[in-house]
Amino acid sequence: MTTPERPNILLISMDDAFAFWRFRNAFGVELQTPNLDRICARATAFHAAYCQTPVCGPSRSSFMSGLAPHQTGIFDNYSEIFELLRPEQMWSYRLKEAGYFCSSGGKIHHGYKPRPPEVHNALYSHEAQECHFGPSRTAPHKDFGGAGRGLGTTDEANDSQYYDHTSADYAIDFLRRYNGDAPFYREAGFHNPHPPFRTPARFKEMYDENDFIMPEEWKQKREPDAFAEASFPPNFPLKNEAAWRKTIRNYFSCYSHVDWHIGRVWDALQASTHAKNTLVIITADHGYHMGDKARFRKYTLWEEAAGVPLVIYDPRQDKGQVVKDPVALLDIGQTVMDYAQLPPLQGSPGRSLRPQVEGTAQEDRSVPTFFFGSTGIRHGQFRYISYQDGSEKLYDLESDPWQLRDVSPNHPELAEMRTRLKQTARQYGMFICDDETCEPPPTEYVSVQEHGKQPASPPTNGQIAFGPPDPDMPDYPGWRRYFLRPRTDMSIDLPKAWRELYYPGDIGDKADHLEVRCNDLGCHIDFMGGHQRIALRIFGGRGNDRIETAHDPITAYLQAGDNTVEAGFADATIIGGSGYDRIECQRAENRVHGGTGDAHIICGTGHDIITTGDGRNVVRGNAGTSDVTIDGGTNVIEVGPGDMVLHFQRTGLPQVVKGYKGGELDISDWSTLGPYNLSSDGRDTILTCGTERVRFVATDVAVLRQALVDIE
Repeated sequence: MTTPERPNILLISMDDAFAFWRFRNAFGVELQTPNLDRICARATAFHAAYCQTPVCGPSRSSFMSGLAPHQTGIFDNYSEIFELLRPEQMWSYRLKEAGYFCSSGGKIHHGYKPRPPEVHNALYSHEAQECHFGPSRTAPHKDFGGAGRGLGTTDEANDSQYYDHTSADYAIDFLRRYNGDAPFYREAGFHNPHPPFRTPARFKEMYDENDFIMPEEWKQKREPDAFAEASFPPNFPLKNEAAWRKTIRNYFSCYSHVDWHIGRVWDALQASTHAKNTLVIITADHGYHMGDKARFRKYTLWEEAAGVPLVIYDPRQDKGQVVKDPVALLDIGQTVMDYAQLPPLQGSPGRSLRPQVEGTAQEDRSVPTFFFGSTGIRHGQFRYISYQDGSEKLYDLESDPWQLRDVSPNHPELAEMRTRLKQTARQYGMFICDDETCEPPPTEYVSVQEHGKQPASPPTNGQIAFGPPDPDMPDYPGWRRYFLRPRTDMSIDLPKAWRELYYPGDIGDKADHLEVRCNDLGCHIDFMGGHQRIALRIFGGRGNDRIETAHDPITAYLQAGDNTVEAGFADATIIGGSGYDRIECQRAENRVHGGTGDAHIICGTGHDIITTGDGRNVVRGNAGTSDVTIDGGTNVIEVGPGDMVLHFQRTGLPQVVKGYKGGELDISDWSTLGPYNLSSDGRDTILTCGTERVRFVATDVAVLRQALVDIE
């Protein structure tokens, strides 16, 4: 690699992969990663690298943009990156614009499928390559037990069907074939060691589950950590040590599996013409707990979930070294810009790691990891965590690597760590309000501590708080997000300063009921994350409201304006308003009334009870069971693949039914209007009775006649 020559860049990403060097010999069994080991022997391994949030999607959005989570506004897996950021904000776009041939395969951004064409084509120089999950569930396999069941396929003919095998094949083929004049940037994204811990059986058989030994420190009684227990609760009881041994064997086997594929890609690179001119970066989105603190998961601010593997190979250096100074995962963007001879990313708090790869230390740095409004930092030998309820934890990692003993009371470093955390959080876009006064800069996210004072004016980006927003908050122009963490049941009147109310996903707050009254400027109520945590009652305003839920049951009353409701997977009751409403059901049982305005109602795959209302409506069937009552307005009913029962009441207005192929019809409300009549009109059938008229599009008259005979 000559100095003026821009290098090729190969980015390899794993999924849910802990910092493997830390756990290699922690459990009595050596983690087998021979390929990562031989790469590290020629590369720089950063042993104190940290993600900026321990959640897949937000972390990937952060390190692929070079922006911190409070700059992207993405905090959980239910936010789509390219709904909040533009492709042009990714540093890979900068490479493409600078003349790099940009290529990708596998999981780099959140999700396992390629991005939509308008995004993919902006970022990459070729058509999308899709990796599929396999082998099929019917493939010969052995059940090794433990979390995820630990399935291992026994027929080596199935090995090539694994997601990671396909991703590696794509990368290998690219490295062998690419001969363009432009330098390349290639992404190789892998699924393992992410659950469900499925591998070829031989990787499970590399480890004897009975050889794993649980650290004795884990069995000691821990000091209470109320906020952590509520926010990211334990999910793996340590009493069942046999299940733990099986599960950690499953995780180790997945790590060895992805290591094997990384080795295949590495060998292809070294055998190619690109070997002496390709920078290689290997990392993951976040770490993973191995059962410590009764957790086998991510979603915490401790070292296990915050720490990530990070390896940078520069062929000019070609010697192994370890850097123990803390670094950030989002430093990757600035590092790539440095090597590609491009200007630094504007607004990014990251730093180029090239000086450290080349042997220059960068000491005295604090690196943060965020989880909504809580923050942890690594500085020196300490990990300090400031939770949003005002509690704090300080751990000395030299004497307590598992972070089981809080040494914060009266510790001489505590005051300095508090100051460092606040300063670091601000550098990464979050202002912490924990005093009697709170005057943040207008452009930052604000984390209001549980007993802290809310800012006098709303920050431009958003606010994270436990309680409802200040009802006296003055109106300010712009769209702002309010992240609510309700500890108890509450009712909220959303002031005009806030246009979006967001309930954080992946958080274990305990409230049973929440009532929200929207303002009249048009609000976005986003409860997409989590799993049936809270019963919602939403009263729309007079603006254009958008309400989205996933697993929380909801009752919504819409008013004027053009509104959108996505009801999710829990039971829902939606009453339409006087504007134009689009109401979409998913699973479970939904009750929808179209209201006095126009409505477009999309049935789901559960059981839906639909009443059309008085406007001009469209009701679209789906794979579930739907009971549709036409009680007013003019309606177009589109029968879907599921069962649909049609109840026609007297409206005196023409109705249209499409896709009817038989099924229950109810015209009992017409009984006083006299006999009904069926007639053909081309391919359509017309049903009339007194003042009522229904056109069945492309339905044979015999089908209607049989349906009406069945109800007589």
